[in-house]
Amino acid sequence: MNDTVQSFFPDTTARPRVYRLLRAASEPAHRELGEMPAPDDIHPLGEVLEHVINAKMTCLFADWLHRHDHTPGLPRPMQQFLRGQLRLNAYRTAQHHQEAAAIITALHQHDVPAAAINGIAHATLLYPGAGVRQSSDVDILIPASAAATAADLLTRRGYYSTGRSPTTLHRDFDDPIVPGLTLDLTTRLAHTGNATTIDHILERRAPAPSNGEHQAPLPILRRDDGFRHTLARVASQRRWPALADALHYALDDTSGSQPATALNKPSRAGWELIRSCWPQLPQDAPLAGSHG
Repeated sequence: MNDTVQSFFPDTTARPRVYRLLRAASEPAHRELGEMPAPDDIHPLGEVLEHVINAKMTCLFADWLHRHDHTPGLPRPMQQFLRGQLRLNAYRTAQHHQEAAAIITALHQHDVPAAAINGIAHATLLYPGAGVRQSSDVDILIPASAAATAADLLTRRGYYSTGRSPTTLHRDFDDPIVPGLTLDLTTRLAHTGNATTIDHILERRAPAPSNGEHQAPLPILRRDDGFRHTLARVASQRRWPALADALHYALDDTSGSQPATALNKPSRAGWELIRSCWPQLPQDAPLAGSHG
């Protein structure tokens, strides 16, 4: 195992123990690739939790602690905190999912193709039913030509500009747990901003897997499109959640692969970064199809 400490946000360059635990928490439950046995140097927990919280990996780490039987050894208040974070995130994710699905349905009714991307899409696709993928907002991909139509439609649904950008909107909810939602409309992906390519990607979007009878259908990117985008996000942002997402894509049950040359430069850089953390992964990113 390569124990070279990578620099992700938050930076763990000088903290190999924190790096090992964040890396372990990034691995899918059914395909763990870390040290055998799993890291057990969780104490003291304070320094680890500081980095875990800053990385937005609290729920993934709480889940990892539970799966490896570390939770019973923690003080009761810490156990209650971790369980509470998981319940809170599961509820927040469900609310965000429903709202994203409703927005995309409304956009479709106005002939605007759209798909959920990033956290809310990955929560359903890569972490089904687990409630462990945290995200603070909802990201929706639309064609550049439809940006004005989409913003106008959302304004009529109660969204208003946050001032960050014309396509970052917010809506207040009458919910004490999820009092509002910030929505980012984007016309680009991390690996491409070409308008024609984005149109083709939206044409081949697919429904996210359903994890419950009351869960509204949520259009997301086709598997390989989402994987390419996520790999490029890893390379450009170097954030732990994107790293975990890319690893989950790489270790899903997809059969068959295409050579890494099917990746453009930003996505290929992300795959090389993933392999620097998990060198036992194949040299070529496991793509299911040949779409560019």
